[in-house]
Amino acid sequence: MKSKILIFLFLTTPSIVSAEGIPKRFGFVVGVSEYRNLTLGDLKTAKNDALGMTKILFSYGSYNRIQTLVQEGSVNSTPTKYNILTNFEALLKETNPDDLFIFYFSGHGVVDYNDKVYLLPEDANPSNPFESGIAVEQLLEMTRNYKLKRVVFFIDACRNPEDGKGEEGKKYLEAVSFRDSEIVSVFYSTKVGYSSFEDPKSGYGIFTKYLIYGLEGRADSNYNGEVSYSELSNYVISSLKEWSKTNQKLQKPYTKEYAEKSEDTILTYAVNPETSLTDAPLFNPYNPTYAFRSFLVPGWGQYVRGQEEKGKIYMSIYALGVLYAGYQYNTYRQDKAAYESAVGIPPNPRIAETVALNYYLIEPYRQRMESSRANLSQALTVLLFLWSANVFDFYLLGPNPKEKSGVWLDFNWENQGYMGIDRVGKLGYAMHF
Repeated sequence: MKSKILIFLFLTTPSIVSAEGIPKRFGFVVGVSEYRNLTLGDLKTAKNDALGMTKILFSYGSYNRIQTLVQEGSVNSTPTKYNILTNFEALLKETNPDDLFIFYFSGHGVVDYNDKVYLLPEDANPSNPFESGIAVEQLLEMTRNYKLKRVVFFIDACRNPEDGKGEEGKKYLEAVSFRDSEIVSVFYSTKVGYSSFEDPKSGYGIFTKYLIYGLEGRADSNYNGEVSYSELSNYVISSLKEWSKTNQKLQKPYTKEYAEKSEDTILTYAVNPETSLTDAPLFNPYNPTYAFRSFLVPGWGQYVRGQEEKGKIYMSIYALGVLYAGYQYNTYRQDKAAYESAVGIPPNPRIAETVALNYYLIEPYRQRMESSRANLSQALTVLLFLWSANVFDFYLLGPNPKEKSGVWLDFNWENQGYMGIDRVGKLGYAMHF
């Protein structure tokens, strides 16, 4: 099993928060579960990890804006190398030196023999991973170009086990001049040669699961209502040790700091919800309950799982089809009753004349009945076709097909306060496809 790493890069300075100039908080989150190249195995939890981190940072961290790239949406926001770097640069342009900038990546990654970490986007080429990947050092350099003093990198990525043989990557971190920095720390989810596991119960990676637990408030060891970096790292390490003992699986996280630590960094404020995000049932667009509703009424399943417009269209067409079929059935019943009650001339010796007269007396009723039967059959055929199209749409054109490529979530706060201070203004939420 491939191991995974999680890197925190903290570059912070003590700053005085005033009403006139409150530092803002930005987040850039990427989750890559499926890769175009089939030799790169798909990851079950990467998308859930990314969406979970987005929700946690937005709900408990007072972040002004969070941009999330996962494989659901338009080609303009798919997590390719070009789109990640372009959107990353665009978000950096909105920052000021005192703002907090967080980057989170969940997906595959590789490490070269110089211990440099490369993140693999959706369009990565496994035969040439270093050129098609994104170096962590490159992203770090981009943040330095904007003179950001507070930067956090969360990187949860698989890496090849033959790494760690060189010292260039470590020397790079030690040599980088983080002027006015407060913390420069690397937090690995596990040591080289050990595995990083996924949690089948929650649908998250074990490391990210405890990371979310901690950011929600369980890491707040001094009960001051804030979750700091030190509290989070201590909580995650101790929790994973207990998890390893209980599950008889060895995952050994550790931290390595590269700069002198002057003050701790507050990541979120503690809420400790009764139901954690990781314990809440994951949204399953193909939930049997949704499927049953869609089987019962075309469009109902699509509507309740979030495809409201499509669901309304299906249900409206189906309702009209049912009304039309009901009308045709009622017409058929009336025409059939009229045909069966039609009175003809009783048989007599003049057979030819009797047959001709009965034809003109009864045949119109029979033709109307047959026409009504044909219309009813057509109406029922249309309903069956609509129901079949609905089933096809539910399973093959759901909200998460592989051909959909990315979603961009923006969370914008106006005139927002800072951490524990009351937040004033209105909340803007936009999802761009």
